[in-house]
Order: sequence, then structure tokens, then C-alpha cells
Amino acid sequence: MLGLFLARARRTNEGNVEIIVVGNELLNGTTLDTNSHWLSKRLDEIGSTVSRKTTVRDDLPTISGAFRECMQRSPQWIFSIGGLGPTFDDMTLLGLSNALGRKIKLNKNALNFLKQSYKRRPMPNRRKLLRASLKMAEIPEGSTPLPNPVGSAPAVLSEYRSTKIVSLPGVPREMKAIFKEELLPLLQQDFEHLSKRKQIWISSTGVRESQIAPATAKIMHRYSPDIYLKSHPIGFDRKGRSLLRFQLISMNPPFSDRSLEKAAGSLEKVISHLGGQGTRRE
Repeated sequence: MLGLFLARARRTNEGNVEIIVVGNELLNGTTLDTNSHWLSKRLDEIGSTVSRKTTVRDDLPTISGAFRECMQRSPQWIFSIGGLGPTFDDMTLLGLSNALGRKIKLNKNALNFLKQSYKRRPMPNRRKLLRASLKMAEIPEGSTPLPNPVGSAPAVLSEYRSTKIVSLPGVPREMKAIFKEELLPLLQQDFEHLSKRKQIWISSTGVRESQIAPATAKIMHRYSPDIYLKSHPIGFDRKGRSLLRFQLISMNPPFSDRSLEKAAGSLEKVISHLGGQGTRRE
């Protein structure tokens, strides 16, 4: 249903973001993808809309295809996570290069960032820069490397028409540091005309999701596309009563904030009418 409430973003693509996550370990259950979860929350906080996430294996044609599909939809930003290391299965930048139709080459600035990262290491861990490590400084032509303040592989900023594409390392600590220090100022500048979406959470006790579903559908129909409403089943309390949480989001702030209050009020009345108890948190 969320697609109904992103119509405006799709028409203009302003604030529209897509995420590509790369790694076999994420698809075979070895590693839990906490990176895209963290990134999505940060992007939402500055007013952007993550419209799609794609997780792909360490396979060159698949990675290239994922980038091409995203680029065809022309989001304002594309973020890829993972696959920037020195090993044979780190193919994100080569896949991006193929999708962009550009050569991948050793970049002097990326090489300098890489050398600096080795110098930052404590003396016992400091090693000579190996040939395999140079792979982390090879980026698509016309792209800009971004320093990695806590690791080795630089991030890479590319552009395709009106879309900015950022490739981030998959190590969570490195991904977060690059986002905060290098990308956040750029994003805030790009999204400065967007207002942070106001949210209201309502927790209810004693109302089943299927019981309240017709009413929430009516509220959605009345206030869409300005308001997005989603119910989240929690389980049951010790007395066997159903526990639900409702998330209401103002999709076009500040113009839709008044509708948000009205929708929340309507939902609270429905919960009470059905014999439940509701608690609001903003």
C-alpha cells in the first residue's frame, strides 16, 4: 500500500532513494543485514523516501543488472553497500562501471586515501600496501572517491544523469562513519527543501488487527496520499489480549501535519469504540 502514498515522490523523484545491498552472506543466512536498516532510518530522518531495497549475490551480471534497473527508475540517490574490498568476490564497482558504460581505472585520489588508511594503523598492524589492495582504489571513470576515516576501502560517488550513486563498504563501522562525515552534509544540502516527516505511534490493547482492519482502511482512504497508516501486530499480553502498534506518517510535511492529527484522532476513537485501550506517542 505504501506505493499509493509515494505517488508524488515518483512523479518528481525528489527525495527518492534506492538501496542495493551486495553479498552472498546476506542471502544464505550467514549475516544479518543491519546496514540497510540503519541507513534507511538515517535517510528517513532527513526527509527522504527509501522506495526500494534490492539484495543481490556476489555475481557480476546480477550486480550490473541491479544498478541498471535502479538507474532506469531515476531516483535522486542510489546507495550500494558492500563489495568494495580486495578479494575476487568484491565486484560492486566493476558492476557499477559496467552499468554506467565506463571504464574502471586506478584513481590517484583513491590510492592516496588507501595509503593514508594504512598509515593510520598501529605500528604492529602496519603493513606494506599489497598489489591486491590496489583493487580498492580502482573506480569508474568520472567518479569521486570519498575517504574512509576508520577503514581501508574508500567510498565512491558517481553520477548518472540526475541520479547520484554512492558505493559504501559493507563493514558497518566504516559505512556509518563515511555516511556521517562525508555524505550527510551533501544529503542535507540536496534535501534541504524537504521537511522531516512527523510521525505518531499509537499502541492499543484488546483490539485484533482483523477486527480494526476495515476502519483503518477507511481512514487511509480518507486521508491518503497525505497520510500513511500501518498496523504492527505485537502479540498478546498476559491476559490474552491482542497488542497492536499503529504508525501514522505525515507524507507531505508540513502541509499534511494537520491531517495527521485528524487521522490519529479518528484511529483513537475507533480503538475506544471497539473496546480497546490506546496510548499515543509522538
